[in-house]
Amino acid sequence: MSDQDDQLKALTALIATDQARSLLVELARVPSPLTELMEAEPKLREFIDTAVEPRLRDMGITEIKRDSMGNLLATCGANQSGRSIMLVTNAMNQPPATMPNPYGGEVRDGAAYGLPGEVVLSKGVSEQKAPLAAILLAMRSVMACAAPLKGQLVFLCCVSGETGRHDAIRSILEATGARAEIAILNGTGNRISLGNRGRVDLTATVHGSPAHSSRPATGCNAITGAFEVIRAVTGGLQLPPSHPDLGAATLAVNHIRSFPDSTHTIQDRCEITFDRRLLPGEDPDAAVAALAALAKTVDGVADPASGKPWRVEFVKGAFMYPSLVAESSDVVRALCRASQSALGTAPQMIYQSNAFDQGYLNHIGIEACTYGPGEDKYAHTDLDMASVDRTRDAAKVYAALITQRLM
Repeated sequence: MSDQDDQLKALTALIATDQARSLLVELARVPSPLTELMEAEPKLREFIDTAVEPRLRDMGITEIKRDSMGNLLATCGANQSGRSIMLVTNAMNQPPATMPNPYGGEVRDGAAYGLPGEVVLSKGVSEQKAPLAAILLAMRSVMACAAPLKGQLVFLCCVSGETGRHDAIRSILEATGARAEIAILNGTGNRISLGNRGRVDLTATVHGSPAHSSRPATGCNAITGAFEVIRAVTGGLQLPPSHPDLGAATLAVNHIRSFPDSTHTIQDRCEITFDRRLLPGEDPDAAVAALAALAKTVDGVADPASGKPWRVEFVKGAFMYPSLVAESSDVVRALCRASQSALGTAPQMIYQSNAFDQGYLNHIGIEACTYGPGEDKYAHTDLDMASVDRTRDAAKVYAALITQRLM
């Protein structure tokens, strides 16, 4: 058995089920919700201040930087071998909504939910907090072994997680200049996601003029105009051919609201948001321009009830890059080797429908994929949960990855 095998055996022995359960519960009980303040929500910075940074310092990690948004970047290792890993985590999770006891960190038997061992229920554990727990456990075991890292480990905790844009990770990487050869992020039920579509939003605003709804001919109904915009866009858009692995580019109307918020009133403004899913190679600005051109055909058209013209404006919204890596890529091969060493099996390969920051990382030259604990089928539901066993297992894989690549 090699020295590296001995180190790996010692590392994984330090990662136990009770530790995974305890850390999951502790993280679950610190609220870090998405609110209308988005990344500026104070609870997100507070979560990093109280639940993340102190744990890193307790491990002996002192090279810690924060940016103006509150994102955290920590590094350790001699950075002499030319090898590097970036582990990306997120603070933000979905708001409590209708979930009972959303920050209780309740522990249940996973059998009722088709999951091994125990599960922890709380908002965010299925997506953000289980991967965070696994990565922190792995780093703690690496630091406890006191084996020198010849390469560099880069750890991120971003105030994002549910905003559908790359602003947070872009901010911390541009502020610090940090880079790595490969990056791993997000939770996938301990499967490796090789890719996903990107996304871009377009909000079209139809302007009319208000009137009492008993006299529609005296106003200009923005809602009627919004229907015409939706018809024009959904009926006229030409989407590219489907991707063999990622499927079809799609378009969805995912938000609509009108003003003024009053009764018996012809509405003078109506906002419609279109969610356009992008395939690799698509230009997001071109996708937005195509949507806007179709919506613009309604600009100046007369409201049939009054003959008055609608005015249509457009704003490009949140954007995320598509992502795609091959099974033969460095990051995937490194994860497979780590999983074989730590667990005796290679992860399943999948493709996902949702976009995340791996697209941005691949775009700037950091080869990235998603891997880690978390149960996507329970995300955004009242049964938001993560498996304790899978969190423990992922921690062992992360520890093996660090050992094999950086020591």
